[in-house]
Amino acid sequence: MIVTFPHMGTLSIVLKALFTQLGCQVLVPPPITKHTMELGTRVSPETVCLPFKLTLGNFIEALEQGADTLVTCGGDGPCRLGYYGVIQKRILEQLGYQFRMITVEPNLIESYRQLKFVAPHTSWHQLYKAFQLAGAKMNLLDDISCEANRLRAGESVRGSVNLLWEQAVREIDLAESCLALKGLREDLLQKLQAVRVVQPLNPLRVAIVGEIYVMLEPFVNQNLERRLGDMGVEVSKTLLLSDYVKGHLLRRQSYLELYKKLSTIAAPYLGHYVGGHGLKSIAYTILKKQQGFDGIIQVYPFTCMPEVVAKNILPKVSQDIDMPVLTLAYDEQTGEAGVMTRLEAFIDLLKYRQTKLRQTIKIDSELSILH
Repeated sequence: MIVTFPHMGTLSIVLKALFTQLGCQVLVPPPITKHTMELGTRVSPETVCLPFKLTLGNFIEALEQGADTLVTCGGDGPCRLGYYGVIQKRILEQLGYQFRMITVEPNLIESYRQLKFVAPHTSWHQLYKAFQLAGAKMNLLDDISCEANRLRAGESVRGSVNLLWEQAVREIDLAESCLALKGLREDLLQKLQAVRVVQPLNPLRVAIVGEIYVMLEPFVNQNLERRLGDMGVEVSKTLLLSDYVKGHLLRRQSYLELYKKLSTIAAPYLGHYVGGHGLKSIAYTILKKQQGFDGIIQVYPFTCMPEVVAKNILPKVSQDIDMPVLTLAYDEQTGEAGVMTRLEAFIDLLKYRQTKLRQTIKIDSELSILH
């Protein structure tokens, strides 16, 4: 049995750790390239969303290299993610591939049953240790990513944070124990804190909302976080891999309470669940305004129904709370030049607004002194 799974940001590092600890032979698909996209697009329904095409391309490349067990996620609600596994399985069978597909639904008990098939002789203790190591890697990767997005905007030597991030990914991938990760966390955070930043630092702050696959996969969003950082923008992703796992799989109470809070915030504009992360896109736009952010970028795959719903509501939200919103929809035809042009125009707008706000504050301060 040779296990494989799709890419989505740092997901492959986490799943590699999990299945390796369970005693499985793991084959990580090649990094996503245009060839991956072409493979998946060629055999996919024309109007299906981009994550379907890319994950299917991941599976084809892995099967060609010898994988025989495909692990994918399921889903519920009004989102096509729940159909990915079924349709991709049928397409791959029609192409003549021999394999077993395991669909892990967002349910802890069902996930355990599926994992027991992959590793039938694994004890509860072994399973716990495997999840512990994979979870520790996931949390550390997310923490380093957030810190990198905060620092990249003000680094005095462009590219220094990117180099540290790439080093972190390599070292976290190679770590074999939670103890090793604990020491690695301290080392990596110290190195990030030592990055020279431009002083005084008062960068634009932009939050990214939208669909999780596009938000987390750099190939799809064309390295959006790095591009914004290079433009002097501090970036906050409103969805992380750890958020998805703790909220949808583990059903942590803190995340259930957060969702209730977000539902209440979004209620004046969207009063019910529409699948995916559509409701969160509305809620986080409002919440980030309250937290003093300068702008919102919504990212999603073209034809994604939940985010299309959010997209059509966001102009009203933007107008009501005075929060600029840029929407970027991605498919296999999306060009880098067009995205960069829109990003540059959006950031110029935010800089103009920031300058006008500072001038207004300065004038108000001078008037108050005179009075």
